[in-house]
Amino acid sequence: MVKAKYLSVLALAASCVTLLNGCEMLNQEQWVPQEPNAISIDKDGQITEIVQETLDESYYNAAELQNLITTEVADYNRKNGEDCITVKTFETEGQSVKLEMVYASAKDYSDFNNVEFYYGSLINAQLEGYLFDVSYKKVRDGVVQGNPVSGSEVIKEMDKQVMVVTAPLEIHVPGSLLYTSTNADILAADVVNATGEQDESENEGLVLPSNTVYRGSEKEKSFEEAAAAKRVYIIFEMYD
Repeated sequence: MVKAKYLSVLALAASCVTLLNGCEMLNQEQWVPQEPNAISIDKDGQITEIVQETLDESYYNAAELQNLITTEVADYNRKNGEDCITVKTFETEGQSVKLEMVYASAKDYSDFNNVEFYYGSLINAQLEGYLFDVSYKKVRDGVVQGNPVSGSEVIKEMDKQVMVVTAPLEIHVPGSLLYTSTNADILAADVVNATGEQDESENEGLVLPSNTVYRGSEKEKSFEEAAAAKRVYIIFEMYD
């Protein structure tokens, strides 16, 4: 897998896999990512991402990849400010690569990787134009509660925090999960696997304007619908 930032370059290198994810974890020793691509975000909005992948030696070797990443990060920092992004670790063992990067803000993560990524209050997310018009899992203590609910219930949590990310991605949040859109799996009370994959059975009996985004084959979806299907909403209450 290769991070979205390098998809156009490393598609040639690793058969369109995505590289560059990592995580500066709160309580790092307590959270071991289960997915190759994972991020953790702290209360102040600093993001750490971790990627663990295997490269295809017939295309790029690890030294070339490390040089590419270092160059891209240096260029970004030169244009946007020193230490916006830090390459914390780059480790290799054979063709296995572990990359850990730290971003000063959600905007840095979004801009550098050219992906949709929002982090902030739910009310500000609405002001940014997010409609929350999908179905959601209600979560308490890391356990899904009952049947899916609509966005009209979710938007009542005006004072809570929300992340909007592009799947696939594992996310560790600095708080307790309250809701996630149904195209995600709950791994723990503060960990979500944003798969972007919808379980149709979860939406039975729940009709929403955007349900068509998640139904039908990929060939039937427009580009906008396919992108929306990969958008994952995560609502949580910040730890004290």
